[in-house]
Amino acid sequence: MILTFKDFGIPVPVEEARTSAFCYSSEKDCRFVIAAKGFVVIINPETGRVKQVLFPEGNTEYPYSSYCMNGLFYTGAANMFMVLDPFQEKFIYHKSINNGEEIIGFSFGESMTGTIFFTSYPHCHLLSFYPETKEFIDYGSLDPTEKYPGSVALDQQGWVYIGIGTEKKNLIAFHPEKNILKSLVPSFERQKGAGYVYLGEDGGVYGHWEASDLKDVNNSLLWWKFSGGECQPVDISELSPSCYSGTGFQKIHRNQETIYCVASYSLSEGYVNFKNLQTGRSNQVEVSYQSEGASLSTLVKGSDGQVYGTSMHPLQFYRLDCTKGEITNYGGQVIDKGGGGNIAAYAIQGNVLVGAAYPGGKLYCFDLTKPFERGLNPHIVSEEKEIHRPRCALALSDQKHVVWGGFPGYGMVGGGLGIFDLETCENTLLSHHQIVPYQSTLCLGELRSGDLVGGTSIEAPGGAQTKAQSGVLYIMDWKGKKMTHAFVPIIGAREIAQIFIDSHDLVHGLTDQSIYFVCDPFKQEVLYREELSCYGNIVRNGFVFDETTQTLYCLLSKALLAINLKSEAISGPRVIRSLPMEASSGIVLHQSEIFYGSGSRLCSVAVTSN
Repeated sequence: MILTFKDFGIPVPVEEARTSAFCYSSEKDCRFVIAAKGFVVIINPETGRVKQVLFPEGNTEYPYSSYCMNGLFYTGAANMFMVLDPFQEKFIYHKSINNGEEIIGFSFGESMTGTIFFTSYPHCHLLSFYPETKEFIDYGSLDPTEKYPGSVALDQQGWVYIGIGTEKKNLIAFHPEKNILKSLVPSFERQKGAGYVYLGEDGGVYGHWEASDLKDVNNSLLWWKFSGGECQPVDISELSPSCYSGTGFQKIHRNQETIYCVASYSLSEGYVNFKNLQTGRSNQVEVSYQSEGASLSTLVKGSDGQVYGTSMHPLQFYRLDCTKGEITNYGGQVIDKGGGGNIAAYAIQGNVLVGAAYPGGKLYCFDLTKPFERGLNPHIVSEEKEIHRPRCALALSDQKHVVWGGFPGYGMVGGGLGIFDLETCENTLLSHHQIVPYQSTLCLGELRSGDLVGGTSIEAPGGAQTKAQSGVLYIMDWKGKKMTHAFVPIIGAREIAQIFIDSHDLVHGLTDQSIYFVCDPFKQEVLYREELSCYGNIVRNGFVFDETTQTLYCLLSKALLAINLKSEAISGPRVIRSLPMEASSGIVLHQSEIFYGSGSRLCSVAVTSN
């Protein structure tokens, strides 16, 4: 076979803002700093000057929070702690902290003496940094099970308060000098959700533990004021405003503390709207920067023969014209409530493209015969928190239903399964208890009988504790909503990540560790097994079937493999070719050409017969 490789470029050459802050010099000069994946952008609201500064040592990871003190901007990405002087337009200090944590700087706070305190993921460490001596202290994990220390604030008595989520919300009070640690949340209230604290403009610490998740923190019926390691109820009217405004990745530290404030901004759309609080005038600064682009999510081929997909963080929708090789980026605005997620799974029923999106388990319907216009096409037809992180969608042979599944929201274990009726636009949700308790459906297939086959994951990416040892395959009568078979095909495999059902009702599967297997789902017997990890990691949506040649293609990160399904005899995968650019998402087959994502780039390998 002769193969050629194409690189179509970067469909979405932008980045998502992850955190931001206003920094002020002693002369009351100010700079607005936005941190993104691998860099910061510094904007002068007075002159409109924009300066991009890369993270030190080639760090290209995501930041999660930031803090401004004495004109300096503090943030972290991966295990690197960083200090930026926005007026000198350079990082003046950085250090990699090797304490076993994946993310340094998950939240920030400041003591009365000017010491910076910050947290880490996934073991909820609390650390401190002394700006004058550059000394760090790691106080260790403050919660034995939870992963997300989303907020931190210090009172005037030296107590540190940390708001924690997500499976068993918590709010910790810790005194570093006295080494006193205690939870302020009654044990019977430690349920799914998040604790939240903030430093008020009056120097007091306020908060609550009523948030449903890490972003839903600004509204509560019961607020507390924290002091001396204790808390007392406080009326909402007595709350002092926070030094942070906004929520999630749009949170800004120290906005409105000088004559300028940020009214709105978007790094992905490339603008900041400033307002002069003295004159009331607004001006928009166009923000340009260099970027490797946003990573691509799953691809799909529409009924029109074009390749569609979205980027991840931010979500922007694009189309590739396969004939012309031209990419059209429709941006993020065309997807209502798109934000910072991605469409992770698709299904095609006629001219309707159904996409399942993170976050929030949003289900969209695209009419491929009409122009794309926000609020009209596509439109949201369902939202299910039990499928907060979708991973699969399957168009059923009855030509009117789509089944979709994935992981649940924060603090939950076990995802739901949705059955969407395109004629009635109704979605029926089955809980994990009706399928495989405490597991999530990652892949789906349909048997000749019309029953479903699903593959599951035991993982809980929203911070909950896993409750199983191995992923399973199950068979379900979806009309009767009844499970008929369930078994573990590969003991110890945490995920059955992908499946394909051949014409003999045999299941071809791929685990999270790149183990390929073939099994009879009725006899619960594995007929063939081969480890393919030498060809790389699995990618999202890595199977595609060519009916004309009866070939199942399998895309791994380093190679494209083919499995011959012409005969009843089982044959193992053969390598067609190592990939010139590693794959991270896939997969579309169009006119003997395999399309896939390589990070932020869209590529293809053309397959033609001799």
